[in-house]
Amino acid sequence: MKNLSIKIIRYAITFIIVVLAAIAIFRAWVFYTESPWTRDAKFTADVVAIAPDVAGLVTDVPVHDNQLVAKGDVLFKIDQPRYQVALDQANADVAYYQALADEKKREANRRVKLGTQAMSIEAIEQATSDLQTTLHQLAKAKATANAAALDLQRTVVVAPADGWITNLTVHPGDFITRGETTVALVKEHTFYVLAYMEETKLARVRIGDRVEITPLGSNRILHGTVDSVAAAVTNSSSTAASNGLATIDSNLEWVRLAQRVPVKITLDDMDEKHPYPAGTTATVVVAGEHDRVEHGSWFTKFLHRLREFG
Repeated sequence: MKNLSIKIIRYAITFIIVVLAAIAIFRAWVFYTESPWTRDAKFTADVVAIAPDVAGLVTDVPVHDNQLVAKGDVLFKIDQPRYQVALDQANADVAYYQALADEKKREANRRVKLGTQAMSIEAIEQATSDLQTTLHQLAKAKATANAAALDLQRTVVVAPADGWITNLTVHPGDFITRGETTVALVKEHTFYVLAYMEETKLARVRIGDRVEITPLGSNRILHGTVDSVAAAVTNSSSTAASNGLATIDSNLEWVRLAQRVPVKITLDDMDEKHPYPAGTTATVVVAGEHDRVEHGSWFTKFLHRLREFG
């Protein structure tokens, strides 16, 4: 009788464990398939493609790759002596036409004062016409001088904002052309996350929802807030023009093909100060409007481990 009771207890315990395990697996499966999360998320930042507005030989590059610079710091300089000569020539033309205009003005005033008694109407009109022509030439020379001064100013390329210089491909002695991108500036304090959520999960995403972010290959849990959801997207297989919309590559999961939509997530101030490089990937779990798990939910950790093996 005693042995029978022990067997019944063992069977009961085993049954309860199996039931609890089944419930846990079912809940995990439901969360996996229906809850708003994705392993397809990327750290992103505002990037400025820096290109010179003048062409010429690079004479100085005082920065190095991946350096943190401040707004206004000199990045590189381009052939300043040549553009200084161009400005001096333009200023000389301005001085010449200014002197010529003064002379033409005196001559025109003198002929007007003499009047038709001493001068013909044609001569007076010719003097006035010569003055107007010279004034037009003077205005053109001044515009050329202003353009030359602007070109000289832009031989010094400076950082448009605080940030990191990256992919520096210009060196002293290189010849670069106008509009040629030579370096990228990743702006500081502009990092955010783009999470590509499946369309079937967007109904559970709300602006203001709290988010847990796990970078790939890291146990660190970052936190953020849903900022916005893309209003329109296109995909790489579409034959229509993108019209400037975000292009999302097709991603076949299981059997159905669900379109993914970018969800912008702003990082908390503490996490934004130490961001991961833009372009690196992460797992994102939308926790809800009022939820905030400082050390990461169990499912966030589960997804992180799953991604490492996947």
